[in-house]
Amino acid sequence: MLTAGIPTAPTRVPSLAALAAGLLALLVLAVLAWTAIGPAAPSAPTAPPPLDRMMGHVSVLAAAPRPIATRANAEARDYILAQLRDMGVAASVQRTTVQKTTIRYWGGTSVTLGVVHNIVARLPGSAPEGQRRPALLLASHYDSGNATPGAARGAAQVAAMLETARALRSGPAHANDIVMLFADGDDVGGLGAKGFAEQHALARQVGLTLRFDAAGSAGPLVLADASGAGGDALRGWARAAPEVAGSSLMTRLYKLLPDMPRVGPLAAIDAPALLFANTGRRFEGRSLDTVERLDPAMLAQLGGSMLRLARHFGDAPLARGAYRPRAYFSLPLAGKVQHPAILSWGLGALACLMLVHGYRQALERSGDTVAPLVQGFFGMALILLATRMLLWERREELATLTLAQDSAAALVFLVASACLFVGALYLLRRATGAASVFLGAMTWLAVALLLTLLSAPDAAWLLAWPLAAALAAFTALQAPRPPAPRLAILAAGLAPVLLLFVPVLRDAWMAFAPHGLYLPALLVAVLMLCFASLFLLLPLGRVVIGASALAFAGCLALPGQASAPLPPPERAGLEPNRLVYFKDMNSWRAYWLLPPEPLDAWSKQLFPNLDKPSIYVDVFGWHSPRQWFAIAPREDRIAFPEAYMLKNPALAMSSINPGMRQVEFTLRSKNRAPHIKMWVAGTKPHRSTLNGRVLTSKESPWSLSLYGMEDGLLHFTIDAPADDILAVIVEERMPGLPEHLLPPGAPARMPGTGTTVSSDVLRFY
Repeated sequence: MLTAGIPTAPTRVPSLAALAAGLLALLVLAVLAWTAIGPAAPSAPTAPPPLDRMMGHVSVLAAAPRPIATRANAEARDYILAQLRDMGVAASVQRTTVQKTTIRYWGGTSVTLGVVHNIVARLPGSAPEGQRRPALLLASHYDSGNATPGAARGAAQVAAMLETARALRSGPAHANDIVMLFADGDDVGGLGAKGFAEQHALARQVGLTLRFDAAGSAGPLVLADASGAGGDALRGWARAAPEVAGSSLMTRLYKLLPDMPRVGPLAAIDAPALLFANTGRRFEGRSLDTVERLDPAMLAQLGGSMLRLARHFGDAPLARGAYRPRAYFSLPLAGKVQHPAILSWGLGALACLMLVHGYRQALERSGDTVAPLVQGFFGMALILLATRMLLWERREELATLTLAQDSAAALVFLVASACLFVGALYLLRRATGAASVFLGAMTWLAVALLLTLLSAPDAAWLLAWPLAAALAAFTALQAPRPPAPRLAILAAGLAPVLLLFVPVLRDAWMAFAPHGLYLPALLVAVLMLCFASLFLLLPLGRVVIGASALAFAGCLALPGQASAPLPPPERAGLEPNRLVYFKDMNSWRAYWLLPPEPLDAWSKQLFPNLDKPSIYVDVFGWHSPRQWFAIAPREDRIAFPEAYMLKNPALAMSSINPGMRQVEFTLRSKNRAPHIKMWVAGTKPHRSTLNGRVLTSKESPWSLSLYGMEDGLLHFTIDAPADDILAVIVEERMPGLPEHLLPPGAPARMPGTGTTVSSDVLRFY
């Protein structure tokens, strides 16, 4: 029978044998899908580091926030050094000044300059001196943010590295040197890692970097990035830690996660770098990254995987230098697979040739009638557009699904949506023919593959292999064959779809749902459903439609779990103190400040005359955020920034930028503030320096963050247009509050939180 000029399968009532064969094909495909989401291969038997000892390290390190240049940061550093010393591991502190410049998207230059204290330990290898090979680098960081104890992000990795060092020290000898980096200043732009990569001598001996971090306090460990990794590094990961999931596509997607760790400055070392991190999150905001929230299973897996990776790469031959991108992913029963990313280009070219051949065959069989093919192409476009509109209408339900404790409700939503999508494909087939619908779907997938190849060739394997397999199956089905071989060809054409798409769909949902994100998983699901058009080529309509109808009815019959609001997660540990004591030299007053949040009974004592947050224009300007504010007693033991104007010429006097005037001033923090924040208002500096170090050299809005300057004298020069009136705002930021000025009965808060700010404004007319 011809449908719109293109031959399709004849309409007939299928026999019992055909129905049984169709059900068997569906069963085989279901088994393949189940296999694709099965558990990872077990790791090699290795005794992991003791969990109780690692938890003990975490409890000590995460007792309070430990931001760079603070007393808590120094105490954490002393603890790590003492632990290494007790093990007999030689360690040193790299004290260095690091500068980082960031160009903001909306314009402006942000400069970060800090004094970092990296802890660097070296475990010598057993290889003879003449046969010394590149070293293995294990890297983590021991600092945290201002309002988070950093139990899972920082303390857990340090604990695992300490126990890994202990196990390596007492275990079998390893051929390669193993360097351990406990970096400082990671929370302020990876300053410690940048200082090691650029200034430490051992960085030039590294042949492979293994960096460990976290995006939350729970969830399995994954390979989150593989910067410059070649086949040897990827094979080593697969052998040493097969339970650690990862693919080149997921590493691309992980970069979309908010606050996701990066390889960062360690990628500048001329060596491959693997980043391992967990992506699950059991808390809302990093302030709840506490010891109570830390999942012991996550810490146990981290310690075991780190030790196995260190032992494997400690004996494996390492080589400096980065490699071309490679595609890597996991296959059920086969384990982790990898190939050069350029192979996806070859598969894409083969798929395009088969697609053109399929269109030519369809045209020949339809008597050169183009209309059905065009209808199939645009019909698929309408189905995809309708899918997008439907998902947009259900966005609130999808957002609720991301908050569920398990994925059962999300699976029900996926099955119901898939049934509707398959039904739409069969409706389109009645209008245009099976081949037209299939070729239209494959054309859109080929467009998606081309875009992926151009932007991320190492992630194109997800479309390249299934698309080539589906088009090969279509080509094979054009010849007359008995029903059984045709079903086998159908199963073979869909097998790569299930084996590749289903694990990626699972991983994308598990990684992004805890963060309230669902778009990556939806995109993968829609692409996967486009391959269902392969079913249209066989007389399985009654089987597929019947199975879809039953599945859809079953989804409707289930209780509406997704629409029920879920209770907020339980908050363990003390809340950080968000109160700010702001001492302002410009107004010669001090203020209590608090972000816009509901006030408790105690906070109302500080802000008795306000009914809502507002903007205090006189002190903070029109563009300041809304906040609670009240005048506070002035504490004279908190010094104002000590600033002296040295030069403010009325005429242009810059020797480097003609036509500019150069202002000079000095600054010293009598408070030894760990963080000094500065920015310029009223002009765009053309050049600026600090103690002879060039900060900026182009015209741009300017801001500066200084860390660890203590009470050193800072000498600034700024080149600006002669006619501009400029102001330099200086804020010394210190953790903690003047507790004696607070009303009695303050609620218990996280130690080391709350902020004291001492501010001044230098005006150059």
